[in-house]
Amino acid sequence: MAIAKMKKVTLLAEQTDKDLLLKAVQELQKLELIDLTSLEESALLDYYTKETPAVERTEYEEHLKDVQYALAYLKQHIPQSGMFAKLKKGRAEYTLEELEASVSVPQLESLCQDISEREKQLIELDQKRKSVIEEESFLRKWEPLDFNPNDLADFKVIAGFIGTIATGNATEFKTALKEAVPNYVDEIFQYKDEAAYLVITAKENQQEIESILNQFQFTKFNYPYRLLPKEELKRNLSENKKLSEQEQKVKKEILSFSSKIKELELGEEYFYNLMQREVGKSLLLNGKSLFLLNGWLEEEQLPELKKLLDEHMGSDQYAVVSEEIEMKEFEHVPVVLKNNKFVEPFESVTEMYSLPKYDDIDPTPFMMPFYLVFFGMMSADLGYGLVLLIGTYLAQKFFNLERGMAKFFRFFHLLSYSVIIWGLIYGSFFGYELPFQLLSTTSDVITILVLSVVFGFIQLVYGLVINSGVKWRKQERASSYVDGMAWVGILVGIGLLVLGMLVFDNPILKVISYILIGVNVVGIILVTMLASKNKGLGAALGLYNLYGITGYIGDLVSYTRLMALGVSGGSIAAAFNMIVDFLPPLAKFTVGIVLFIALHALNIFLTYLSAYVHTARLQYVEFFGKFYEGGGHALSPLKTFEKHIYLKKRQ
Repeated sequence: MAIAKMKKVTLLAEQTDKDLLLKAVQELQKLELIDLTSLEESALLDYYTKETPAVERTEYEEHLKDVQYALAYLKQHIPQSGMFAKLKKGRAEYTLEELEASVSVPQLESLCQDISEREKQLIELDQKRKSVIEEESFLRKWEPLDFNPNDLADFKVIAGFIGTIATGNATEFKTALKEAVPNYVDEIFQYKDEAAYLVITAKENQQEIESILNQFQFTKFNYPYRLLPKEELKRNLSENKKLSEQEQKVKKEILSFSSKIKELELGEEYFYNLMQREVGKSLLLNGKSLFLLNGWLEEEQLPELKKLLDEHMGSDQYAVVSEEIEMKEFEHVPVVLKNNKFVEPFESVTEMYSLPKYDDIDPTPFMMPFYLVFFGMMSADLGYGLVLLIGTYLAQKFFNLERGMAKFFRFFHLLSYSVIIWGLIYGSFFGYELPFQLLSTTSDVITILVLSVVFGFIQLVYGLVINSGVKWRKQERASSYVDGMAWVGILVGIGLLVLGMLVFDNPILKVISYILIGVNVVGIILVTMLASKNKGLGAALGLYNLYGITGYIGDLVSYTRLMALGVSGGSIAAAFNMIVDFLPPLAKFTVGIVLFIALHALNIFLTYLSAYVHTARLQYVEFFGKFYEGGGHALSPLKTFEKHIYLKKRQ
């Protein structure tokens, strides 16, 4: 249960075997490459040079973009499987050899081209349909006309005008025409913003009528068709129908590509993997006939690396040199956490905060028992715990979960046992009191509060003990005592003093507590003074360090949330039960059942969300703050994409 031991590995091989070596490294998925040009050994650069980006990398990137675009386009138009179907099916597993054998580049290029053509067809059809729909809207407005408006220009004796005005001016417009010289007015249509009219008058009155038309900003109608509006509308509707049929045909063709989605997904994996190998080439150094590759690797993975290199290249075609990591390199070494199956799910809590540095400790196993207890104490309901237990068990049993999600479900499955135990302690089952209970959330609130502070006290002291050990290991002897064991002594002394005042009125216990407090208070001042070059300043710093006692008081107060959340969750559940109990008998066993499930489902969600967040906060602020800095970075190896599939080891 610690940070995996890493090695600095150097690989040497002939230029002709570069692709094979990188393929073996990628299949291992455990080796993080180092940019060799950044190393201090400048003598290497006299014989080796960095590789410039190859044409192949650009080609792979273009292929990858084409495949990703085609895949995204298909998924927009093809219905996808439901969430439960996806969870049950899970991801397929391939070896690297199986993946590359299943991909045909010419077929992929042809498939992407076919999809691109269908997309262009749909875009063109959509543009045509928009134009036809606009035309339809235009023709429907003028459909009442039973003559071609362009014929008005051929009239000799009379003058005719067709056009539109703003609807708000329609009444005044008709009044003005009525009071003018003789004319005929026919309203063709009137909409919210626009009204259309046909105006006919004698030729000699044309000028006067035009004056009125101009007064009301009459826009003359330009009819761009040969046939009548109703005949043009029939043609328009027929054209629209044909376009719709063509569009449906193309969409059916796109749906027929549903069987090709898997092919595209494998293609995306394939081209990404090739592109990553090309990226890997930019991190190594090339000589005339040999090349060097350097990286970080877990010590236990060395045999697996050699095995893969033997299979891809042959045992006599490469050289592997592994070196111990020097202290000056610790800042750059990636971190891999190694814990047993019970602690491993809790690594996600540490990772959310920050990974440890390589020379630090993994806080996960130290934090795990407290997280387990605190989460259960904040949730504390037998019924809620059983829901979590059964739900997470069934999910793991019947669904082929993603690896990250599987770890998440294992995490909450372990937490469910703590919830059940605390539910039995509090005697709560979906808010109802059980016949037996060790502590009551109604009558034993003070006891639960004291228990919360005791748990917090234990965790704080434990964190200080760990801090002392960490500082001692780093040869920081004075800090090990001042920031660790001295405060352990003071806090234990205060704890014994409080215990003596409240529980055991024992004079010996009081003397021991006074000694622990006094010795360590003096010890903090003396050790800080002796460790400082300026003794006066050191003594002042020692006195200032004692002011830290206020921080510990604040930390202990933070642990009262263990009581607050546990009691509030139980109280809310009981209130929900009371609401259901108030219903009449008939409603209680009909609507009441649905209401009971809905209300408790809401409370379960809020309870677990609060417990998850506040338990993490206690670890991050109160516990980690005593001994843990973080600042490490995760291993970032040359690996496969694993977006749609998982890579499995070859047999």
